Amino acid sequence: MMAKATVVDLHDILRQLNPNVPAGQDGNAIPRTPRDSSALRTLRISVSADPVAKCLLAGHIGAGKSTELLNLAREMEQDRHVIQCSIARTLGVHNVDTFSLLIVVLEASIRSWVDFLGEMPRGLVEELVGHVRNLVPDNRRGAKRTGKPRTAPTDLAEALMELVLRMAPEEITTGRQLATLYSSVVQRLALRYVQPEQLAMLEPSHVAMSCELVLKELNEKAGKPVLLIIDDLDKVRDENAQIDIFLERSMAWMRLPCGVVATLPLDLLFSTRGRELDEIWGGVAVLDPLPVPALDGTSAREAALQPYLEMLRSIGAHTVFSALQCRRLAHIASGLPRSFINACGACVRHALEANETHVRDYHVELVHRDLADRWRGRLLDADYDALLAVIDSSGGNVPRAGHLLRDGLLIRDGGASGTQQFRLATWVEELVEAYRQRRPADYADKRKGIPGVS
Repeated sequence: MMAKATVVDLHDILRQLNPNVPAGQDGNAIPRTPRDSSALRTLRISVSADPVAKCLLAGHIGAGKSTELLNLAREMEQDRHVIQCSIARTLGVHNVDTFSLLIVVLEASIRSWVDFLGEMPRGLVEELVGHVRNLVPDNRRGAKRTGKPRTAPTDLAEALMELVLRMAPEEITTGRQLATLYSSVVQRLALRYVQPEQLAMLEPSHVAMSCELVLKELNEKAGKPVLLIIDDLDKVRDENAQIDIFLERSMAWMRLPCGVVATLPLDLLFSTRGRELDEIWGGVAVLDPLPVPALDGTSAREAALQPYLEMLRSIGAHTVFSALQCRRLAHIASGLPRSFINACGACVRHALEANETHVRDYHVELVHRDLADRWRGRLLDADYDALLAVIDSSGGNVPRAGHLLRDGLLIRDGGASGTQQFRLATWVEELVEAYRQRRPADYADKRKGIPGVS
């Protein structure tokens, strides 16, 4: 008989079912579950063999990339000076372009130096200070401080100029002061909506030069190669920003005198410009989803079920979920660990609302229905057509469905056979089948390509 948990236990479990905290990050997060992945092995080999390797890790949002990059950083810290940048926690994924990303990297590099290696040499600080005023265009830098009250800055260039003037370059004498300035710039970039034309006015070359200089000197000071890990870039949704960072201005990253590992939006990899990524970056490692256990399975020892059971066991949640409920939630998650954690957390909230001491089967059904109904109201006929174009062509026409691949409605699994590497998320199948039934006659009787649909 399944042991029961108290309401207090449910609150503790819900606290750890936090999908926004990478597994293994700290004591409040779910411990990392080891996984076997050729993509991760390839990534480790590349970084270990080449101190200036430039690598991209793609995969569905929620597939576990942040968890694995955190683990990579810990594995490499003996042989590398590791600098980690989380774009979601510093800049925000909606404010990213090459200029703003270089500012984040520069601030993180300077901060890493002063926090772990002590104060920066005076000569290096002076050289970096020489680049500070070049944050803004030449025609915006003319005015000196006059003591007269300034009107509110009208665009980003003026806002940055105001920051630079507030802490004049001649007043910056230490690396910590320089880090504080760039931290203020990052904050300003994160909190302002920036028009694309404003970002285009900002010149990234001087920031790139500062990054190259700091990383080169940091390499020598640390006595071991620097490894820069940039997380959350896979969440960048704007196509222009994706192209700016990974294609048009990719040389900003190729020139950095250190190893670089960054996450890549999966939809860009399978877009019409995906072949250019191969030419610039080489082979992109793709982290596949976890296996999905069979919905009608009965054995709690099924191999595909074990990673999900282990996640629950690691925080004591196996006392409030049955193995069958875990199987159903894993099926809903379609192989994405974050989706599984989200679904489990929703079940626990339903249990708390009902004043239950453990999850009931109808709570799992509520989670499934909530997810399907939410997306039923978001999808257009064009979205259904894009999904069908991929499924009915055995994995062709993927660029048409890039936004659905990004949002996890279309799942890419490189471990499956070639013609089955793209499948629908399990909870989307019923929506697509309903669309097939109401479509014109040319699709009304076409029911192939959706596993489990009769």
